[in-house]
Amino acid sequence: MRWSWEEFFLRQNQPASDGTGFGLFSAVHLGVLALLAVGVAVLVVGYRRADAGRRRRVRVVVGWAVLMLEVLRQVAYLASGTYTADILPLHVCGIAAVAVFVDALRPNRWTGDFLYAVGWWGALAADLFPDWADRPILNIFTWQSFSIHALILGYVLMLLVGGDLVPDLRNLWRVAVLTAVFASLGALANHAWGTNFWFLNTGAPGSPLQGIQDLSGSFYIPVLIVLIMILWTLLYLPWAVRAHRRAAAS
Repeated sequence: MRWSWEEFFLRQNQPASDGTGFGLFSAVHLGVLALLAVGVAVLVVGYRRADAGRRRRVRVVVGWAVLMLEVLRQVAYLASGTYTADILPLHVCGIAAVAVFVDALRPNRWTGDFLYAVGWWGALAADLFPDWADRPILNIFTWQSFSIHALILGYVLMLLVGGDLVPDLRNLWRVAVLTAVFASLGALANHAWGTNFWFLNTGAPGSPLQGIQDLSGSFYIPVLIVLIMILWTLLYLPWAVRAHRRAAAS
């Protein structure tokens, strides 16, 4: 892995030199994941032990941090004159970043369940299978990507562990509506500008999506829809059983 100071501000929509990427599941990547895991654990444990007032402050700080990481990314591309359509915040985690900010300021049934059903595992998958693995590790945009996804994951986990987010099967229709709307926007953008929002055209290299696409071929999108429905069932089933047992006990 080679590196030079020119790589520090290299944009993610610009080609990187051969040999400068940190590599998927390399020692560097695993080290970064371990560091992020420690940070998320500290955030979750701290939130779990905090009182109501401190929890509110933590949510707001995380919400603003996530929003500003995305805003600064957008501004950096605009200011440098390197903005392209694929920088638009239309990916799953771009939507989740806004959802975290909204939820931090005003918790509600739309953003809470969307972050649980879509946001946290999307952010986790992004850090586990980063499509920026061919970029230098000592790069400001690389760390912006790692950090914002870790914060999205940490936000959802701290609410779940703290008991402030209780997924409700009755809210799943809201998740379906938001997912359909934003995925459709991504699909329209992909058609207009040749982008790959929500990875609807091509699965991220080295990720499970690539394997799914290789196996499903032209049925890639229908298979994704079925898999998401199965995942939502697995995610909500324990909460539905819990709610049923509590109702029966009372």
